Amino acid sequence: MIRRRAFRAHLFVAALATMILATVSASAQSVSPSPKSGPSVDGQVTGAFAADSTLTIDIDGAMPGGWEGLHLVEASVRSRGEELEHLRYVIEDNKLTIGDQGIVVGTGNVATGTHLRAGGADVVVTFGGGNLSFEVAADVVEAIPEDARFVLSVTDDFGTADEVSRGLAEPEGQGITWQTVVALIAAALFVGGFIGNLFASRVRSPRQPSIYATVQRRLEQERTSGTSRP
Repeated sequence: MIRRRAFRAHLFVAALATMILATVSASAQSVSPSPKSGPSVDGQVTGAFAADSTLTIDIDGAMPGGWEGLHLVEASVRSRGEELEHLRYVIEDNKLTIGDQGIVVGTGNVATGTHLRAGGADVVVTFGGGNLSFEVAADVVEAIPEDARFVLSVTDDFGTADEVSRGLAEPEGQGITWQTVVALIAAALFVGGFIGNLFASRVRSPRQPSIYATVQRRLEQERTSGTSRP
């Protein structure tokens, strides 16, 4: 009787452990992240904020199932919570809007907003598979604050959007700046002066003959020559 009860207890514990493991496994499967089904975006902005400069805005959108599922590409320039400029590209219409002015990409028309201006020939759009790349080289007509950020986004045909916030990126291969050159020259002068002083302190110039020793030697010679005369 005792053995039967012990055997039943073991069966109960085994069944309970199986139920717990199944529950944990199902819970883990339910919270595992599912692959992204909507659009995704990345990009960067290079150039300068000063007036008469150029800003190059690159936006890369991706859409599962093909880039044709994308509808909008947008870039918003913001500073201290305020939107300073807005660029909007409608993929189906091949139309770029800056502020309130819209142009067809590839034409010679120009759209000018409050801070940026771009022509239809300044836009390059490439696509293939599930990816779409949008690039515009815009002229800065009015200086943009140094703390400005760029919100880059893409929206699909169902209104689902994805966005990223970017600051102004440093262009690759920009070379050595004047500030770097000045710093290098100052460092070279400092090191050169330090080494020169150190070397001069260790190498002493040869001692010059004493005038007193010269006079004493001449007197001795005259005394000797005087006593040696007949």
